[in-house]
Amino acid sequence: MLDGRTAWLKPSSQEWLEADGLGGFGSSTTRGIHTRRYHGWLFLAGDNPGDRWLALSKLEDTCIFGGHRWDLSSNMYPGCIHPDGEEHLLGFSKEPFPRFVYKLGSILLQKEIFMVKGMPGVFCIYSIVFPRTGGEQVTLILRPLCNSRFYHHTAREGSWAPGIFCREGGVILEKHHACDALALVCTGSFVLEPTWYKCMIYPAERQRGLDFTEDHLSPGYFECTLSPGQPVVLWAGPVSKQDGVRISRLLDGRDQMELEEWCQGLAVHAGRLRKTEAARRARIQASAGGNQVLASLYLAADQFVVKSKPGTSIIAGYHWFGEWGRDTFISMPGLLFAAGRYAEAREVFMRYAGEIRDGLVPNCFVEGHGAAYNSVDASLWFIDALGKYEAASADWEFVKQMLPRVGQIVDSYIRGTRNGIKMHNSGLLMAGAPHTNLTWMDARVGGTPVTPRGGFPVEVNALWVRALFLYGSWLRKLACEGSGTSGLDRSRSWYSRLAQTAARQFRKLFVWPGIGLYDSLDVHGRPVLEIRPNQVIAGRVGELRLAKDTLVEIWTTAFERLLCPHGLRTLAPASPEYRGKFAGGPAERDSAYHQGTAWPWLFGPLFDLALKLFGTQAKQHGDNFDYRVLTQLTYLMLSHVLRLDANPCIGTIFEVASGDHPFEPGGAVSQAWSVSESIRILCQLERISQRDTAAGIRPLSTTRPNMEGK
Repeated sequence: MLDGRTAWLKPSSQEWLEADGLGGFGSSTTRGIHTRRYHGWLFLAGDNPGDRWLALSKLEDTCIFGGHRWDLSSNMYPGCIHPDGEEHLLGFSKEPFPRFVYKLGSILLQKEIFMVKGMPGVFCIYSIVFPRTGGEQVTLILRPLCNSRFYHHTAREGSWAPGIFCREGGVILEKHHACDALALVCTGSFVLEPTWYKCMIYPAERQRGLDFTEDHLSPGYFECTLSPGQPVVLWAGPVSKQDGVRISRLLDGRDQMELEEWCQGLAVHAGRLRKTEAARRARIQASAGGNQVLASLYLAADQFVVKSKPGTSIIAGYHWFGEWGRDTFISMPGLLFAAGRYAEAREVFMRYAGEIRDGLVPNCFVEGHGAAYNSVDASLWFIDALGKYEAASADWEFVKQMLPRVGQIVDSYIRGTRNGIKMHNSGLLMAGAPHTNLTWMDARVGGTPVTPRGGFPVEVNALWVRALFLYGSWLRKLACEGSGTSGLDRSRSWYSRLAQTAARQFRKLFVWPGIGLYDSLDVHGRPVLEIRPNQVIAGRVGELRLAKDTLVEIWTTAFERLLCPHGLRTLAPASPEYRGKFAGGPAERDSAYHQGTAWPWLFGPLFDLALKLFGTQAKQHGDNFDYRVLTQLTYLMLSHVLRLDANPCIGTIFEVASGDHPFEPGGAVSQAWSVSESIRILCQLERISQRDTAAGIRPLSTTRPNMEGK
């Protein structure tokens, strides 16, 4: 139904994203043209959320009435766009689901695509939205383009040869890689006519230097009758073979419903599930308390939280990221704590805690290969997030449950563990060996790290100091409540003294006069003279007790040399290794990934540093600081990334951007820590605003500008 309050957008190459909460997703452009291998209406997740397979690419849809034929679909093929349904496309909206409205002669036809959280599969609903009554009968021809390939790959004719079985109102394609079979059911009749659609072109993949053509299998087409008030509904999803063909995991209490019965009630089920899912999303938005930008970000955040066979987890980004430990624990405060989703947070902690080996939290879970342990900081971010969880939830009982894991991490790092990770006799943490890159700056070209940072990385050691302080304080708390022993108390004292020693050595060795902090010390303890944002991550760690002058220098360096409209650059432009453009093939992009490319998630550490420097330090020195200035400055810095309807993927925030003008966004179109850190900042600003209001301080008129438009 059309709604005058809905934000309708002009069709473009902007992207939309739907997620099923299981690791599967659907995505394309607002033009309806697939431009990536990761575009498709249904990618199904396997046992792990990062294990995804294309099932339904799209529908080739045609509308026939009044002696005219209108194609709605648009695709790129060599030398042409065919068919060219975009010429009939009047508008696109993402509220609450992706909706396309077409002007076809005297009617307006709407196509809506949506997923239901926790249910694998995708719905597509066609309806006439004008006129509401009367008019002649419309015929829809819906031809599904299907596939069964891993989401990082592309397919060719003959790469999939399923058994095709027609049922009343539906078709079953057996031997799908993600399930026993793929079902497509519709409120229409199916005509068997298998054929391959060849050489669809994905221009974004061509620009990225990757394979950019693909073939899709169409088993036939549905012929449907559409009239006002009588929508046409199609559902595609997985089925299992148990006593014949049955729908699996259907969330209406009748998960063994026969396919034919499911077809007969499809329109009713789709309407009910649509209403339920729309209400769920509305509740998420309502929890933002009227802040429209925050409400949109809460919806974006929800897409990263998934439940699968191994447990609850966080997807690092769409379209091509799976589960990454570092990203997970950096993202948790904004994605989960800010909205009070503590039960899910506990499940995520337990998911990773159960996979700790030799004191290492998995860096990532590689599809089909299990956990990878090639990170020094994922374990430290785990402890950091646990500390923030306790501060947000006051759930000491869960922290106690996690303490053995924390102790395993800390003690393993002290003794020494894989990848050259070991505490130095200074108390600082050393990590890395030739040909390793263990920090978040982990790009490789030809197997060689671009930014290896072996030795003593600055943010790693800041997190190490914080981990020691947290562990010592938790042991002290445990002892105070009578749960400890004298031996435990001695351990607590030892860890606390070690934390103080490490902090003192940090201040002695990492301070870079005039700049702030060195990015790292090499394996011999010599400073590496590179200006990177890692000093900002370190500078916000309160346990380091850095001098105010040092904090000012960190802020000044970041503001003057690293800050750009879409985040902080990963290397200052004056460096000979600086790469200001994130574009080209894999080697070019990986060479720039952490050598000048800007990252929106780094706005979070910069904001924390500003709050610490201009707020906390001001209080300590008895200075008066107007938080309204910080609020105004923060919104100004975030103004580009928070124009959510103008971002590459509508309603969310991208992964990276070029460090040079015009600062073009790139990488994944929706990234967990980009969204999370923006949420965290906005929530903190809301608290500051509420505190100022309670104190009778009038907010600046520009404190929270409208950032929804272009």
